[in-house]
Parts: sequence; C-alpha cells; structure tokens
Amino acid sequence: MSGENVTVNKLRGTLAFIVTLDDQLHLQRSLETIKDTLNNLVNNPAAPQFQGALASALTEFAKAAQGLANSITPSQAVTIDEMGGAEFFDPLIGDKVQASISANAMTPTVARDFVQSLANSRKAFLDMVRATIQGLEKLNFSQVPLPAGSADLAFIIPRALFEGHLGEFAKELNFISRLIQDIAEGVTGQAEPVELESLSSSIPTITVGAGLKAIEALAAIVNKFLEAWQRIHKIRKVRDELTELGMEGVAVEELTEKVNIVVEEIVEESTELVLVGYNGHDPGRKNELKNALGQDVRRLFGQIERGLTVEFHAEPKSDAAEDEKKALNSVVDISRHLKFPSIPNVPLLLDGGEVLEGEIRRTTTKRTSTSKTVSTRKESKRDSPEKA
Repeated sequence: MSGENVTVNKLRGTLAFIVTLDDQLHLQRSLETIKDTLNNLVNNPAAPQFQGALASALTEFAKAAQGLANSITPSQAVTIDEMGGAEFFDPLIGDKVQASISANAMTPTVARDFVQSLANSRKAFLDMVRATIQGLEKLNFSQVPLPAGSADLAFIIPRALFEGHLGEFAKELNFISRLIQDIAEGVTGQAEPVELESLSSSIPTITVGAGLKAIEALAAIVNKFLEAWQRIHKIRKVRDELTELGMEGVAVEELTEKVNIVVEEIVEESTELVLVGYNGHDPGRKNELKNALGQDVRRLFGQIERGLTVEFHAEPKSDAAEDEKKALNSVVDISRHLKFPSIPNVPLLLDGGEVLEGEIRRTTTKRTSTSKTVSTRKESKRDSPEKA
C-alpha cells in the first residue's frame, strides 16, 4: 500500500468496514458454498441435487455482489485497492464466477479450480484484515464511533502542500480554521469556534468539529467542485492535445478561458449556497463575508488540486428534528460519493493565476465578472503574501 493518504484512523475504519460488509452480504460464505458444490459436481457430475445447489448458490452470490456497488464509497474503494483487495470486493465478482462456470460447463474441474483459488485467496485476505484489526486494538489504535446525531470532518494534508515546513503547515491550519468559520458565519449569521478533535502526524490529518450546518455546506461545496473537476479535466485534455498538434491560438485561449469560467461559476454558486439564508444584521458584513468566502473557496479548490482531501462523517439519529435529520443524511450521502482527483503533473486550475497567503490574484480574462479577482482580506505583514 502506498499509504499516501491513508492514516491509522482511516485504515482502521476501512478494515472494520470490510469485515462488517462481508458479514452483512455473506459474500465469503456464498463463495465457499459454490466452491464446495462444484467439488461435489466434479465427483458426481450426474447428481441433479448438486446442480440445483449450484444454481442457488450462484444466485445468492450474484445478489450479494450487486450490493457492493452501492456499499463502497470511491474513497473506500481506493483504500481497499491499495490493500490489495480490489478483486475481492469488485461488484463484478459475481459475473466473473458465473462466466467461469458457464465457459467450462463441460470441464467442471477448471471452474472448480478457478473458484477454489478465488475463495482461498479471498479468505486469506479477510483473515489478514481481521488479524490486523486485532493487532491495532492490542496497540490501542481503536476507532471511536461518532455519537448519534453528530458530524465532523477531517482534512488530510499531503506534505507537498507545505514542503515539510512548520510555518507553512501552520498556514494550512489557519486556512482551514478560517474556511470553516467563514462558512459557519454565512449559514448561521455568526462565527462559531472550530474544535480540534484529533491530530495525526504521520500523514498530517486533523479531524475537527463544527456546526452541522457548516459541515453540510462545506460538503456540498466540495461535491460541487469535484463534479466540475471532471469537466475541467476534459477541457484541459483537449487544450493539451491542440497544443501538442501545434494549433495554438484562439482555440487554446478559449479553452483556457473556459476553465476559468467553470471555476468562477462554482465559486459563485458556492458563495450563494452559503449566504442564501444569511441572517446577520449588518449588510456591510455580508459583503465582506462574500469576498472572504470567494477567496476561501478558490484556495480550497487549489489545495484539493494539489492533493488535499476532505472526509465528512455523520451519524444519523432517528429521533432528531426534521431539519437536523435532513442535514445529517445529506452529509452521509455526499460523503459516499466524493472521489478526489489524482494530483496532476501541471496544475489545471492555477494556470494563469497563483494562490497566495492572504490574497488570490488571477490574470485578466474576457468576461467582466471573472476578468480580475483580487481578494482584499487583511493579513498580518508577517504572513502576506508568501506563496501557499
């Protein structure tokens, strides 16, 4: 496993998830049944009871495998893959087993050997997962579940973002605190404290607590950006192909401008999402907050592009108030679908602009609304404007 973005807490959570999911879906049990039934068929090929048992076992296994697609989040899938368990939790595993048996109907020993190898390898993987959980527990690396009706979020900060320098790392922490406070003030009308819940140093990860509305809003913003990233990536790909063909000029400039426009649209949508219900009493403060949020969101997008990931956790509560229940479910739903991009060799979003501590400058573009964006947030003389 590369471990690039895997903390002990995330590892422990994924290991527990693997065991729980397999127990719920009975995947290994069904696969073992298929293996045993095939072995019986090899020894007694004409026995109809074994043929019927095989058909039932295949149906049960295929149904369980289908449940994998809706149970594993993109983030969990990446971690499971890094562990070497992707093939064992592949939603298509049922189809693969069925295809092997169908293709070798006249030579059941081939199908039996395939299923036996898969079942044994999968069992060995699950045994290793369980042993690892027990080892972590003995070393006091236990996972504390969220209380019902609560939510938190974690920022996984790759060292490349601060190049191992403590002062730059402090700026990252300050940015995260400022981001959450600005969002909290936007959705509630007043700034709220950001509480540090845990800190992991191997891969710098901070888990923080904040108001549920702020966490829900930030989850929605991150989700908006990750969805837009797919469009941005496609635009950049076309632009690079044109450049490689020597077709630089208006077309390439227009594609670059399109990237800027997409980013600005998401920034505007995100800011509006936060401020739509703003109930602060000072209209001037709302304008200040709008500018601050614009800067926060742009920097967040730039940091995600460079490897920052954000994980959202929420534990629903059946007897919670309706709006609280809705917010908790929203965080859970969004967290299940977040898929962060791999770090590009050349930044996609920061072409034609640079992210600075305290301000963001972008070059002139053709649209008036996005032609020049300069944040005026005040920083101490000591902190500005060093490159983040």
